[in-house]
Amino acid sequence: MRGAEPTVTVIMTVKNDVVGCDETLTALFVQSRQPGEIIVVDGGSTDGTRGVIARHQTQNPRIRLIEAVGANISRGRNIATEAATTDLIACTDGGCRPEPTWLQNLVRPIEREPEVEFIAGSYRIAPQSLLEDVVGLCTMRGQLEPVSPSTFNPSGRSMAYRKSLWERAGGWPEWLQFSEDTLFDHKIRRLGAAWRFASDAIVNWRPRTTLCAIARQFYNYGTGRGHTQIGARDFGYNLRNLWLLIVILALCFVHFLWIAVFALLAGYFYGWTFHERALRVSQRTHRRLAYPLTFVVMWVVLFSNLAGFVVGCWQRFRQRGRMRWLQDSYLADAPSAGISDPG
Repeated sequence: MRGAEPTVTVIMTVKNDVVGCDETLTALFVQSRQPGEIIVVDGGSTDGTRGVIARHQTQNPRIRLIEAVGANISRGRNIATEAATTDLIACTDGGCRPEPTWLQNLVRPIEREPEVEFIAGSYRIAPQSLLEDVVGLCTMRGQLEPVSPSTFNPSGRSMAYRKSLWERAGGWPEWLQFSEDTLFDHKIRRLGAAWRFASDAIVNWRPRTTLCAIARQFYNYGTGRGHTQIGARDFGYNLRNLWLLIVILALCFVHFLWIAVFALLAGYFYGWTFHERALRVSQRTHRRLAYPLTFVVMWVVLFSNLAGFVVGCWQRFRQRGRMRWLQDSYLADAPSAGISDPG
């Protein structure tokens, strides 16, 4: 006979997001499986976000607000997890809209297999314009084709874990401003935790609404990857291609025949490479304009991501080994064991 359902705490971090916070808390209120508590950590909102949370608290007494001015996402999640009164933690982000069955489907693997410690949830784009549709289809895994559970690193917008596992992992990496969930996923895999993928635990997420916002988002992601060096080989490949084109562009001023070489390589690296994706996005949206728009989006994503990666690498270099020490210490079986801080 199956035992009683485990009590679960839902955690989320917010800052200056009135609309997003309202949407998320509303979606959590109508879950088919209600959490034992909802902990919201506010990083120092100066708009009406805390007022929105207070209004929801009058309707849902399970909501707890913790104010942590200046806390980044990792710090906020650590604060919320530490404050949780349950061992089972479900994580989402302000601005996401979990499906009514999200929490129920997310914790089902643990109910069926008590040894499970981590569940990767899923997410789906909720675009309100063609640009947002193209951005989501181009950049979010699982939208154009199914993800592979063995290689999928879930975002903090849809995951669940045991508090005991979070403690063994050393919490979320507070020193990392961006791409913190990727490093957290890597640590969980290193610990050998029993991991399951819940494809039906879906949160809806609206992509960025402008090209400038997209550029800023992927610049930040690139900065985080520069700090951690996760995926550095792929960034190195794209940087090599860019530098090769810059050199050939300079040679075009020496002899006009280099113009043909430049055009061929640029067409391959930044045209043909994205052609198939652009076709699929156009077919998916049933809009011809989506084809050229895909190229624009991918160029913005690629170059802003590369710029962020270069800046992140430079910041990592300037810290003279401290950032590498923080990462090595975090990923070690026993954080900081046998490793001295270079200061």
